[in-house]
Amino acid sequence: MVRNARRSGDRSLLALGPPAWLTGYRRPWLTRDLVAGLTLWALVVPEAMAYASIAGVPAQFGLYAVPLAVLAYAWLGTSTRLFVGPSSTICALTATVVAPLAAAGGDEYVLLTAVLSLLVGVAFIALGLLRMGFLSRLFAEPVLDGFIVGLGLYIAVGQLPKLVGLEKPEGNAVQQVGGLLREAGSWDLASVLLGVGALATLFVLHRVAPKVPAALVVVVVSILLVPALSLEERGVAVVGEIPAGFAFVPWDGLTLDHVIALVPGALTVVIVGFAESLAVVKAYAAKDGTTVDANRELLAYGAASIGSGVLQGFPPAGSLSKSAAAESSGSKSPLSFVTTAALVVLTILMLTGVFATLPEPVLGAIVIHAVASMIRPRPIWRLRQIRVPDFWLAASAFVGVVLIDVTAGIIIGLVLSLVLLLQRLGQPHVALLGEHPDRGFVDLGAYPDAASLPGTLVVRVDGPLVFANVDPVLEELRRGIRDSSPRPDVVVLDFEATYEIDVTAATALARFVADQRAGGVDVRFAAVHAPVREYAGRLSLDELAGLDDPHPSVADALADRTRP
Repeated sequence: MVRNARRSGDRSLLALGPPAWLTGYRRPWLTRDLVAGLTLWALVVPEAMAYASIAGVPAQFGLYAVPLAVLAYAWLGTSTRLFVGPSSTICALTATVVAPLAAAGGDEYVLLTAVLSLLVGVAFIALGLLRMGFLSRLFAEPVLDGFIVGLGLYIAVGQLPKLVGLEKPEGNAVQQVGGLLREAGSWDLASVLLGVGALATLFVLHRVAPKVPAALVVVVVSILLVPALSLEERGVAVVGEIPAGFAFVPWDGLTLDHVIALVPGALTVVIVGFAESLAVVKAYAAKDGTTVDANRELLAYGAASIGSGVLQGFPPAGSLSKSAAAESSGSKSPLSFVTTAALVVLTILMLTGVFATLPEPVLGAIVIHAVASMIRPRPIWRLRQIRVPDFWLAASAFVGVVLIDVTAGIIIGLVLSLVLLLQRLGQPHVALLGEHPDRGFVDLGAYPDAASLPGTLVVRVDGPLVFANVDPVLEELRRGIRDSSPRPDVVVLDFEATYEIDVTAATALARFVADQRAGGVDVRFAAVHAPVREYAGRLSLDELAGLDDPHPSVADALADRTRP
């Protein structure tokens, strides 16, 4: 792929000119890009149709979700490696949002899915223009891990009825499995054999011949088997007739109430889709030594989602598996993705009739195989050995998805992430510093051979000083003063690790300084960063005069003190 073609500063947020990868394209790359695009098409077409079933829309709308979404990101995105298109994760979220509002598969359901994609696109673009790229950090990593594992299991369980020829049972994932097991006597043998056989073939081909488009292989073979073995007559469900060309549902059924009802779900899709897509982009950026402009990415994802919605597809997202497939096929630039988009359009216009006899058990097998990589509980279990609270965060998100539903898992994930943030923000590490013969002033807890100066207390707050943590921090300072022997007459506050202070914290700090100085303790400030100095100056608090004109370092603040 093109390296360093899109560094974060290369293009402004609203730049619409040709992307750097296109203006710098090299003719020798063309053959490899075309071959990679053809290979990716063989993977995308069956998966897009399969993911449509997750979203609850007819198979052709999975194809509609591809062309404009791919082209939009290829033009606007900051990564030359990321493929943006149908995603099992986002399709599951889409179904969760739309299902309470309309019957799956009907025109109203399709319309609401398209509107959801448009709303997601508008939200992405608005957040990008407002430079809200930091939203990708709303999910703590352990919570996201647990959510993804639970979602993969949730999606896989939802496809099991197709493999056994039954209707989907009601309830959560556990209840659905129980319902299927209770109906074991009613399983359709032909569907079971076909679905399990397709699933086994997908896993075997993926292991022994990873470059072979396994999904396309099982699709072609199963389409041929249906008439040859009269499988439809034996009870195997098939996709059925797929309209040639773009068969849109009328837009005139849309109401303002529909749009308003979809807004909360759209914001949920934005948060999860952004976190999922940006994780892939960051992984490739780290590999290539490039940087990521999160705000530009928001605009690109917004354009991709609007492109999908215009063609009445569902919201897209970045795909690690398809991006990796393109790379392994020799892709040198996003032209390979453009090639895939063109071939998908050709499929929509001329080849949809081929898929009319595609068995539903095979589509279910394709989905299960696609999400199998998500169902990896080992990283979650490892958290139990690394940090128990993080393990319980991941486990809670997982349980929320599996025992309740996807929305519950998202809400639990967001709430726990914010609780974790507040808990860690509210309890910053307060370090008592001493002088080390070789390292200067260091944390006494980490360096027992460091020594504190007589009558002096040096303290460093490792984090921002804000309303959520100022009270425990100041209480820690008071405790340090009370416990010191002899009582210190000089307290130095080292702000080297404090990049922010708000008005609540500054006001409380001013009262603390006034109290200490009234008791004969000289409070000094050292190593204060420019934003904190400027803010302290604007507050005009006499007690914080030293904060906007601090000592350069702790050593300078203690220049008049006698060393031990």
